[in-house]
Amino acid sequence: MKFAFIADIHLSRYGQDKREETTGLPERLNSIKNALYEVGEYCYDNDIGTVIIGGDVYHNKSLVYSIAQEIMIDFFEQYENLEFWLLDGNHDLSGKGEHVISSLRSLSKCQNVEWITGSPAGDDGLICIPYSHNVVNQVKTGRSRILISHFGLSEGVLNSGMSIISDISVKDLIGKYELVLLGHYHKPQEMGQEGFRLFYVGSPIQLDWGEKNEEKRFLVVDTDTLNVDSIPINSYKRYFEVEVDSSNREQALADIRTHQRQGDHVKVVLKERVDLEAFEDDVVVVDKIEVDITDRGITSSMSEADIHKKYMEIKKLPDEDKEEYLNAAMEIIQDCED
Repeated sequence: MKFAFIADIHLSRYGQDKREETTGLPERLNSIKNALYEVGEYCYDNDIGTVIIGGDVYHNKSLVYSIAQEIMIDFFEQYENLEFWLLDGNHDLSGKGEHVISSLRSLSKCQNVEWITGSPAGDDGLICIPYSHNVVNQVKTGRSRILISHFGLSEGVLNSGMSIISDISVKDLIGKYELVLLGHYHKPQEMGQEGFRLFYVGSPIQLDWGEKNEEKRFLVVDTDTLNVDSIPINSYKRYFEVEVDSSNREQALADIRTHQRQGDHVKVVLKERVDLEAFEDDVVVVDKIEVDITDRGITSSMSEADIHKKYMEIKKLPDEDKEEYLNAAMEIIQDCED
C-alpha cells in the first residue's frame, strides 16, 4: 500500500491577513487550501488511495472557525475517492489531561474520513498513535514496522534551530519501529541509522516568518518497501529573507524582484549600506549593518549615570527620551541594590 502523509496544517481564520483577490480568502488560508489540493491532485494522478494527516489540522485550541472547517470539509468532498485518516494533534484538543475534547470530531462525520483519537489504531505493520495525555507511554510500549504519531522528540529541531529535551528520544524508538513519521515540529527533517529512519514531514506551507526560506513538502510512503519519497509543495506564498551587501547586491536585488513577481513576502537584511530606494514600499527592511561601538569613551571610573548617558549617546537615542530612559535605568539599579 502507498499513502501520502502530511501534518501541521494549522487551519485558522487568519483574519489579520490580506485577502486574495480571486478567492476572497485570507492569504495563509488560501495558501493552505492550495497546498491541500496539490496533495489531493498528486494522489489522484499517481493512484494513491490514502492520505494520513498526522495532527494539528486546526490551530486554535478549543476554537474552530467555520471558514476553516468549510475548507477542510470541501477538500474531503472534492476528493471523495480518497480515504483520509486523521490523528489528533495537541492543537486539535481542548487542553491537556485525560478529559479533553477534539475539534476533529465534526470532520469524522465525512464518509471518507477515519478519525483516530485517544488510543493507537492500525494493523499490517502500521500503528497510528494520536497525541494524548498518554502518548509517551503508548509510543514507548508500542511495536510495529511503521509508527505514525504526533509528539516532540529530543533530537528534533525547531524552526529556530534549537532542540527541546522531551520525554521521547530516538533510543526509545530504535528496535521497536523501522520507520517513524511524525507531526508536531514544522521544520522538515529526517534522521536515522541502519534499520531505522524517522521523518518530521513539517508544515505544508510557511506559516510565518519563523519558517522563512524553508522548502515545504509532503511524503509518499510504500508500506511494503518502507520507501519514502519527499514531494515538494509549491502552491503557496512564501516568506523569503534576503541578505544584501556590496558583494551580492545585483543578485540579491534580482532575487527580490523575482519573489515580488511571485507574490511572496520579502524581508531584506542589510549587512552594508545599499540603495534600496526602488523597493522601499514593497519589502520589510532590517538594518543589521555592523557599527563599531568600541572605545567610545565609557570607562570603569565613570558613575552609573554617566555610563548610561554615554550609552544612550552611542545608541543615538532622541534627546527628548534620554531623561525618561535614564530615570528608569537608575530606578532598576536602585531596586537591585535594595
